[in-house]
Amino acid sequence: MKKLALTTVCALAMTGAAFSQGFVNWGGVSFTSMTAQTNTSVSPLLGGTGAGGVAGNTGGAVSTGLGYDYELLYTTYSGAGALPTIPSLASLLQWSDAGLSATNSNTAGRLQVISPNNAASVPWAAGVTDGIVVVGWSADLGSSWSSVSNLLAAAAAGNNAPLRAQLAGNQGFFGVSTTGFIAAGSSSIAGATVFATAPVSGTGTPIFSLNTPLYLVPVPEPTTLALAGLGGLSLLLFRRQRK
Repeated sequence: MKKLALTTVCALAMTGAAFSQGFVNWGGVSFTSMTAQTNTSVSPLLGGTGAGGVAGNTGGAVSTGLGYDYELLYTTYSGAGALPTIPSLASLLQWSDAGLSATNSNTAGRLQVISPNNAASVPWAAGVTDGIVVVGWSADLGSSWSSVSNLLAAAAAGNNAPLRAQLAGNQGFFGVSTTGFIAAGSSSIAGATVFATAPVSGTGTPIFSLNTPLYLVPVPEPTTLALAGLGGLSLLLFRRQRK
């Protein structure tokens, strides 16, 4: 009798877990909803102005040029009022990885999802509304959001050594799409819309981010002048100590 009761409880728990699973449409990214391009200015999130750069694009065959990677992030959000905001790099690094990735396609500025699935599972439950955003970066920064976010977190804390070592003299690019918020779907056949040009009834406001800029990543280097200044200061202190 006890075994039967335990089995029933476990079955009900598994059924509840299955019904609570949330799904989104990660089947593709329409170029009318989101595209990306490089920009040689520095992002405000990284201490720049985000203005005055020369734009390129993230198109072209990956085998003949630099690849670009993208990741869907999410955060808890009420779904009421304005879209979620990302005022700083520190706030962005608080967003969680949804585990859904994309790369650049052979067509200028367009994204190509990895492992396309019209009902890809996400870490938040069906019916729950969360904020969403896509981060993008040049492949020379790393092969995963986990590694790239670690580099950015170290740089934000004043330690640029890991970022400098990773780039090894190359130019890295990093950017963030506009944000959105959606309620995860409950259907394992067709999930909630992630990218669209307008709000979707009953779901929320998907990401609409044309020409998403991937800004140049700054890696401060000690300048010769700064080193000379430090040397002069050391000599001055040494002379004062001798006196």
